Amino acid sequence: MKKFLIQILLFSFTFFLFEKVFYVSLYVSPKLEIDKRLEYIINGNMNKDLIVLGSSRGARNIIASQIEDSLNISSYNLSYPGSDIEFHKFLLQSLIKYNEKPKIVLLVVDDNAELLPSESINFRFDRLYPLAKYNYINNEMIERSKKSFLSKFFILARINKRNFDIREKHFSALDTLKDCGSMPISFQRENREFVFNNEKPSYDLDDELSVKIMAFNKFQDLCISNNIKLIIVYPPNFKKHNILFENRIEKLSYPKVSSIIHDTANQVYKNKDYYYDEGHLKTNGAIIFTNDIIRQLKIKVRTHNNVYKKYAKQ
Repeated sequence: MKKFLIQILLFSFTFFLFEKVFYVSLYVSPKLEIDKRLEYIINGNMNKDLIVLGSSRGARNIIASQIEDSLNISSYNLSYPGSDIEFHKFLLQSLIKYNEKPKIVLLVVDDNAELLPSESINFRFDRLYPLAKYNYINNEMIERSKKSFLSKFFILARINKRNFDIREKHFSALDTLKDCGSMPISFQRENREFVFNNEKPSYDLDDELSVKIMAFNKFQDLCISNNIKLIIVYPPNFKKHNILFENRIEKLSYPKVSSIIHDTANQVYKNKDYYYDEGHLKTNGAIIFTNDIIRQLKIKVRTHNNVYKKYAKQ
């Protein structure tokens, strides 16, 4: 019995030492990432007055530095290509938890996949795996069943194959971050036939996912409870604007939530020369769309300030 106990102790000690070797991969992994925005958030280094959240349409179609220069309000784009409303909600709650709360959040919605099943937008776990050394990140993955409870105690249960990728990372031509977090594209997608889709849009409520509706509502709750002005942004696509989708989002939106829609009368948004593909603008189009946003933001902020002054006097 004594010999058995000694063997157990030796095995446990050896396993403990062996396991700790993998901490090197866990520790080094974040340093190898080129997109460090999520790490900046959880380290409290994302203190901006205006934040843009969305998927690739938010990342490519809105230039945060342009907003900052025009409105003299610190601005940053935290949109991740391929991300969904659940991921946006996670980013917002992380932002609020570790940083000074933004004053304004622009949520860029995906026409019409925002609340529907989609293979192109999802929760970006690939952005969490390299940061698994942080307990906050690991706990989120446990909650989402991507890690077991054992990962709270054992490094081997926490690491992922991405933590062993020690190659030097580089931005791709599509996902090159500007200093303001935006990812505008200067070129057009090759071998693409651009034909403006003028067909009457459709939207089926029966296809919506309850988990995405819940995330959308919780996103709004976070903004309202933290006195953040939330503005829903409808970016242009190379097709007729989907009023059914817009009406659905408006119906789900809280009374204090406002919206910005691109100028549907502007013929630029029907000109293929301003698009990378049917769903994303090129840099020249992004500049025009961002100016649309700036113009409408000036009105909304001025109105908001006037209302605030009115109630402050009472």
